[in-house]
Parts: sequence; C-alpha cells; structure tokens
Amino acid sequence: MSHPSAKSTAGQVPHTTRAAWPLAGDDEAFVAAVHVCQERVLRMVGRFVPVLQDAEDIVQEAILEAYRQLPRFRGEASFDTWLYRIALYKALAVVRRANRRPTTHEDCQTHDADDTDTALAARAAVARLPTKLRLPVVLRFYEGLSGDEIAQLLGCKQSTVWTRVYRALARLRMELEEDELQ
Repeated sequence: MSHPSAKSTAGQVPHTTRAAWPLAGDDEAFVAAVHVCQERVLRMVGRFVPVLQDAEDIVQEAILEAYRQLPRFRGEASFDTWLYRIALYKALAVVRRANRRPTTHEDCQTHDADDTDTALAARAAVARLPTKLRLPVVLRFYEGLSGDEIAQLLGCKQSTVWTRVYRALARLRMELEEDELQ
C-alpha cells in the first residue's frame, strides 16, 4: 500500500509532506521521494566533483545509504534535505581523498552551454575557495537553498552561514577584480 502523500498529478509532493512519505514503509514511497530530488542532488554533487560519472556514482551511493539508514530517519528535516546532506558529505569525502579541487575554467564543469567568460571565471574562483567558504556559497547561489536549509545541512548556526557567505563574497570580489585588472 502506497502512502497517500506520495501521489501527485505532477509527480511532485508538497514540501510539507516530504518529511513523512519515505517513512511510510514501502519502497514505492522511497522511490518517489528520490525521484523528486535526485536531479537537484546530482547538480549539487556536480559542483564539487567535476567528472559527471563520478558525481552520478556518488549520488547512487547516497541513495543506497539513505535507503539503508531509512529506519534512522527522524523526519526532523525533509527527506530531500536529508538525502542532500548524505550526498554532500560523500562528495566532500571523495574530494578530500582525491585531494583535488577544480581550479581552472576547463576543470570547473558546468552544464550551461552559454556561460560567458565572466561566469566561467566566477565559477573557477568559487572552486578555489576553501571548502568552509565554498559550501555555503554553492548551496545558496547555485542551488538556491535558504540560510536555514544550509545551516541544517552543514550542522551550524544560520549566523555562521551568513558570515561564511559574506567572507566568501569578499574574497571572490577581490579575486575577480584582480583578474579584471590583468
């Protein structure tokens, strides 16, 4: 039997019910929950892992981990936030293990065919930020998460998120202005 909130005419579930539907105890509800947020999770992981196949593998590992850990899911955050966090930590672990971060325009993979040189320079500059500053910037400006959602994902206070965003933007502004002068 499927959880009633797992059904929707548009294939989407209202955000307010997302926290409960994977807990319904059936695989269909879990698959529906994953389907709603999988593309968004892949896009976020791709911001940290530049090779698409590696990013897809990380997302699959995160989905499997979420499925295994489903009994521990308390529903304090929405399911998609929980999956996002699992995928984020898996992506960061891969980056740390490989000790690699994209630092050039070519390494900084994007899915936008019409990016300008300025946009590419900005993406490369973001990629060079220390992880502590890069995470909130990517989650806020590329993924559109709120300060509260970012704080939940990173396990810190919202004021810490905004401090890191401010510091990152100051660094980016300075670096991009230096690049412009050269």
